[in-house]
Amino acid sequence: MNEVSKALAAIEEKHERFKQQQFIFISALERSRDLTFERTQPVSSVQQVQKYINLHCHNATDRRIFSLFLEIVEDLGNVTALLQSFKTEQRPACDSLETCKILLGPYHDISNLRARYPHNELNRLSCNEARNYYGGVVSLIPSALDLLKTASAAMRTAVETQTIEITKDEIVEQNTSFYRTGSSSSNKTKNASCKTSKPVAKGIGGWHAGKPAWK
Repeated sequence: MNEVSKALAAIEEKHERFKQQQFIFISALERSRDLTFERTQPVSSVQQVQKYINLHCHNATDRRIFSLFLEIVEDLGNVTALLQSFKTEQRPACDSLETCKILLGPYHDISNLRARYPHNELNRLSCNEARNYYGGVVSLIPSALDLLKTASAAMRTAVETQTIEITKDEIVEQNTSFYRTGSSSSNKTKNASCKTSKPVAKGIGGWHAGKPAWK
């Protein structure tokens, strides 16, 4: 889980850098949409951004911001696969990971995806028209991050709970073993004490004590 935490922290750092360049990202998308004659269609998938950088990107700045977006998406996919490798049975974690995997699919339609509070990516879009065109693509990274954080927290809680239960079982087993051993040792001591104690000689004491040996 430490590896997951480090990976998520690195993604959040990249995401902060990406958020600061959101206007550059939107401008790059607009230029690419002009070249592909898609002015009336929203940016609806990761594959669409990949197509822009491969076929319709003639600006170093646009290529750089597209590359950062795709790099973060790839990192999110790697963390999703890493968490799934833990084979958790926690329902919140499983549901979050499955949803995240679907969202990050290259051809999945994200045009209607909207990031929720406290994310402000949508508020930074200039108008409703821009939100319709770019609301999904700018919501992808924060939405996926939220899902991965939910899955990670659920799995960490499950691991900690399991560790506590194992520790309790070990303590109970140690105490049981201690008392069992202590009881056995006590019985052995009593038995040994009984065997080593000398029997009282018959006829000793009272009238017999003063009787001559030859009588």
